[in-house]
Amino acid sequence: MKIKHLFLIVLLFVTGMVSAQQMGPIPVNKNVRQGKLSNGLTYYILHNEWPEHVANFYIAQRVGSIQENDNQRGLAHFLEHMAFNGSEHFPDSTLLEFTRSLGVEFGSNLNAYTSIDQTVYRICDVPTARQTALDSCLLILKDWSNGLTLADKEIDKERGVIHQEWQLRRSPVMRIYDDVLPKFYPNSKYGHRMPIGLMSIVDKFPYQDLRDYYKKWYRPDNQCIIVVGDVDVDHTENEIKKLWANATVPANAAQVVEEAVPDTKDAIYVFGKDKELPYSQVGFSMKHDAFPDAQKGDMYYYVDSYAKNIITMMLNQRLAELAQKADCPFTGAYSEDGDYMLSKPKAAFSMAADAKEGKDLQALAAIYREAQRVRLYGFTAGEYDRMKSEYLSQIESAYVNRNKVKNAQYGDELRDHYLANEPIPSKEDDYQIMKQLVEMPALNVDVINKYAQELITDKDSNFVVYIFAQDKAGATYPTEAQMAQTINAVRAEKIEPYVDNVKQEPLLDEKKLPKAGKIVSEKENKVLGYKELTLSNGARVILKKTDFKDNEIQFQALAKGGKGLYGKADFSNLQLFEAVIGYSGLGNFSRQELQKALSGKQASMSCGLSNYYQSVGGSCVPKDIETMMQLLYLNFTNVAKDEASYKAMMAQMELALKNKDLSPESVFSDSLSLTIFGHEARFAPMTLNTLKNVNYDRILQIWKERFANPGQFVYYFVGNFDESSLRPLIEKYIASLPKGKAENWKDVPSYVNGKVENKFTRKSETPKAIAFEFWHAPMAYTLEGDVLTDAAAQVLSMVYLKSIREDASAAYSVGAGGKLRRLGNKAVAIVQSYCPMDPEKADLAVKLLAEGMKDNTVKMDADKVQKVKDLMLKNAELSAKTNSYWMGILDDYIWSGVDFHTNYKKTVEAITPAKLAAHLKQILAAGNHAEVVMTPAK
Repeated sequence: MKIKHLFLIVLLFVTGMVSAQQMGPIPVNKNVRQGKLSNGLTYYILHNEWPEHVANFYIAQRVGSIQENDNQRGLAHFLEHMAFNGSEHFPDSTLLEFTRSLGVEFGSNLNAYTSIDQTVYRICDVPTARQTALDSCLLILKDWSNGLTLADKEIDKERGVIHQEWQLRRSPVMRIYDDVLPKFYPNSKYGHRMPIGLMSIVDKFPYQDLRDYYKKWYRPDNQCIIVVGDVDVDHTENEIKKLWANATVPANAAQVVEEAVPDTKDAIYVFGKDKELPYSQVGFSMKHDAFPDAQKGDMYYYVDSYAKNIITMMLNQRLAELAQKADCPFTGAYSEDGDYMLSKPKAAFSMAADAKEGKDLQALAAIYREAQRVRLYGFTAGEYDRMKSEYLSQIESAYVNRNKVKNAQYGDELRDHYLANEPIPSKEDDYQIMKQLVEMPALNVDVINKYAQELITDKDSNFVVYIFAQDKAGATYPTEAQMAQTINAVRAEKIEPYVDNVKQEPLLDEKKLPKAGKIVSEKENKVLGYKELTLSNGARVILKKTDFKDNEIQFQALAKGGKGLYGKADFSNLQLFEAVIGYSGLGNFSRQELQKALSGKQASMSCGLSNYYQSVGGSCVPKDIETMMQLLYLNFTNVAKDEASYKAMMAQMELALKNKDLSPESVFSDSLSLTIFGHEARFAPMTLNTLKNVNYDRILQIWKERFANPGQFVYYFVGNFDESSLRPLIEKYIASLPKGKAENWKDVPSYVNGKVENKFTRKSETPKAIAFEFWHAPMAYTLEGDVLTDAAAQVLSMVYLKSIREDASAAYSVGAGGKLRRLGNKAVAIVQSYCPMDPEKADLAVKLLAEGMKDNTVKMDADKVQKVKDLMLKNAELSAKTNSYWMGILDDYIWSGVDFHTNYKKTVEAITPAKLAAHLKQILAAGNHAEVVMTPAK
């Protein structure tokens, strides 16, 4: 389908009100320093000070797996791995150690990805205090660009790592794609270029093949350097020019040529199956030409993008509404318009659904019918007005926060500008342009419906349909002929227009609200920078005003109680409490009616239950704070039974749970839960029997019991609120709630004590091996205990990465984590490690996990400890600029009296290798160790 100029035609000939000359180009952010060297290297530099004192570095390459020859499948991705295994200035694996010395952690800050047509490397959150550190990051990018050593021994070490990554990611759907991708792409290279490649090549390719690919494609004319953050732009530009001055491009260099995706005259029907697929997935794509990169700088691209977004937003709301009906053949569905699977040159309007058991063809018919309903009748004016309001609210929220845009967002935008010519206007220009476009009278529902008619076809050309099903003995499957018959039957139906049912009334009847209460006293905590208000109903309100995000207010309220007050008869109800309440209505609104009523409002609220507390939590933008307060009031006073929504949710969960044991990862997860909690029924994994024991009325009764005492809660507001406006809202919506009686919690069983081992085998389509080590010890709830537990685990992560991944090539990913957890009036220190392993090296990996823990209780490497301290101090600076961090700090202080902020840096700075080793020894000495290991059955 040729639609690249369609919306221009729609605007010109349907409305007759707009001309191409009136639209014009999209302006470019003037603060971005752009340049291109004579050798073709492109660079973008942007000074940005949020977060403060850090910078991000990227090198984006316009090459990926589509550039591979048949004997190179997998080498683009392999090369990405090798960038961390030796280069001109960072031999062997010293790059990881060097970047750690800068406060940059492998994985979270230092990483890369390879896709079909691009490869991007990043070094993020680099502290900017030292210019030499920033210059070193540019040197790393230079090495990645053309200085990789690609040593034989390092290539051989990485083969096993990549093979394990392949095993780790080989899910049922990925196995199906391996079989059927060529059918999706007849006569196109895209059908044979999944980035992970072929293991037959990865395991055995000659060293020179990788070097040839690198030399051929990694060139300055295919590369872009991107630097965003608190940097000196002039200095950075000069360094880039100096470092790449001698980089050259061969005279006859191979050019990146766009791989075609040929149009298809006849419909393509694809069926795939896998033994571990838990439920059927059905869908279709209506292919069309992608919007040309060369024309994305024109305003029409914004109009085109907006139209596609608003169409899929409206259709997705219809699909969600349809899923609530008892006779709906799917549990969930969605629509989108974007790349056709892997291919950028070809786009598609697509829909997909998770089919109920035995309803594959019916689900396919249902989503295709909804597409045809849109094609025939379009959307209603009410639907469009709601979604337009929601869209405007979202872009306004982004605009309000325009001065607090993170480096990572800018980095992604500049990457996409280089790779796909996506626009990069300033945030001010972006908002003003989109607002004017969306509110343009010519851009009305009729125009949007005309565009939807062009996106959605009833023809076979460029039409692709698929069904992926579970492969099981004795099953019968839809044939391609039956899939075609299903589509043709829908085309022949008499489809009725959509009826938009909307409740036109306010969330709350103001006349029925109780009399507002009062703020009776207040005090200030200058150390942590908050005010505490006491209300006439006894409630306490904590106000922490921040300017970290101009468009965010975070909220939560907690009171003692929680799940621990209930016994075995309610365990199933407690497991589903949050989900069921979340799928319920509020006040006079069903869940679906509420979602429509909240269109254009950026506010949310939900109830929760932990073992020791009941809670309400949410967020909003400043302009919608009263809406959030109304939702808070309703969550305390009027959660409404919504039987249709409840049944739809239970159908979703039944579909997910029925075959969950087909997944080896799911089996491992359940085994882990049972093991570390000593088979305590309260913490048993969810099963179909859980659903059978759930009672909606009983859950609503538990909600009434837990939230009957609003005056006993502590309410927290953190963010960019106006206190003078908030105070009367607090009196109106919180102080007016009943006081109720004070409660406490009951102790609940915790982690299993002693040494527990659970080793088992599991047969799977792709052999999987996973190990989990879990140590815990009772400990006082203190700042030092938390810091030491966290730091010790981070050192273990570094040890495991070196010994298990880099040296033994026994795993693709491995790591450890540590936390001091508060459990009522008690606390426990937890250290855990997780390692998906190469099945052939499982015994070695498990041995190294144990040795790493044991050895580091005796002695810790001083260099590793110092790097962990540096990273913790850097992350503390970044975290302290977020509202979620302060919500956690205040919550801990209010309920435990422990200040985890004020002396945090001093506590980190006081860490020594001996102190860390002793702390880890204390945890190990408690004797509480659970080990869960799954290996493949023979």
